[in-house]
Amino acid sequence: MLIFLSTSGIAQISNNSFRWGVNGHPLTQSDYNKTTWDKQISFLKELNLNTYRVDVMLDTQGLPKNEYSFQELNSKLNSNSISMFPVLIITGLSGLDAGQIYTQCYNQGKTFGLKYGNKFPWLEVGNEEDNKVIASGNGIKASDYNDQKIPNVMAKLKGFIDGLKSVSPDIKVSISFGWVHFYYLELLKQNNVNYDIIGYHWYSNMGGGDITNVHTPFVSGNLLKSVSDKFNKEIWITEFNYYRGTKNGDYTKQADYISQSIKSIISQNIIKGFFIYELFDQSASGQRSPNEANYGLVMKQDANSDYTKKEVYTRYQSLINDYKK
Repeated sequence: MLIFLSTSGIAQISNNSFRWGVNGHPLTQSDYNKTTWDKQISFLKELNLNTYRVDVMLDTQGLPKNEYSFQELNSKLNSNSISMFPVLIITGLSGLDAGQIYTQCYNQGKTFGLKYGNKFPWLEVGNEEDNKVIASGNGIKASDYNDQKIPNVMAKLKGFIDGLKSVSPDIKVSISFGWVHFYYLELLKQNNVNYDIIGYHWYSNMGGGDITNVHTPFVSGNLLKSVSDKFNKEIWITEFNYYRGTKNGDYTKQADYISQSIKSIISQNIIKGFFIYELFDQSASGQRSPNEANYGLVMKQDANSDYTKKEVYTRYQSLINDYKK
């Protein structure tokens, strides 16, 4: 990725392969239901994004649940010059041991790869699986993790990816993690999980400034560079936002944090993708998960209103356009 300084002082990305994106749930969440697909795509196009990170639930065979909708959505995105970045959520492993999980997931990965491996240059397997194995602490050291859960999670990831790459060897696979769960990346290495992209998740409550300028009692500094230097993997920021979004009316704080952070992060010349979490507020999850409800770039005031763009929407749009000039 080549970066230079323009006369306006902003670093510009001259590599068209950089993935500018946003997260959404058009296959899984009611606020993103099918009647809103055209609206979602219109926002993606207006923002000048080229990628949409979408969670995709798989069945026990390794194929998308409601496969017709998955195919239809991918076709609609592609026809609008937007790539889907599918996050594959694996199911059907209850009651199995690590060896059985590996075999089951290998078969699921192979099944998915045979049918869809030629349609996606990259995809993600699992989402924040680090949170499923951490037991306590901050995730920096081995003792922070649950030894009983580690074998099953590693078998799941390794099995699916091995199966996928047995039939689609060129596909790039992302695995996500968050905060300072660095030992999770060590676990992936120790277990020979064959992934290609680190999907880093970061929110404003995770320490100090942004990911390039962290201040906590146990770790500080430029964590983005530290991860890049130590693990030698391509890195995308696949979730990023101001903590709780606009839950407390912090519209300007959210916009300021994201716009300032993007400039700092891009200037490192490390990442190859940046995704804000998320496109729409999830009003339907407000009572169940109040901290998850207000991360959107756009919102609805009530069920009958049209969508309203938040301040962060126009800031993100402006930054992307500046970087693409």
